[in-house]
Amino acid sequence: MPCSQTVRLFLESIDTDKSGTIDAQELLTALENSNIKVKHIETFIAQYDKNNDGKLDFDELMDFFSSLGL
Repeated sequence: MPCSQTVRLFLESIDTDKSGTIDAQELLTALENSNIKVKHIETFIAQYDKNNDGKLDFDELMDFFSSLGL
């Protein structure tokens, strides 16, 4: 299981509007030099967005990192 403090710091570093969630635009900004397309980010968010609000919250990020075996 991922370290909750690490995931919290990751969330806070990307969450530019301090809403407690990460949306596609915030993730795209964080990955601006990666050439990832918005549609890929939206697909990724949709995969882990359990409450269907179009954003990833702390619990959803924990699930993502857990699925990676981290």
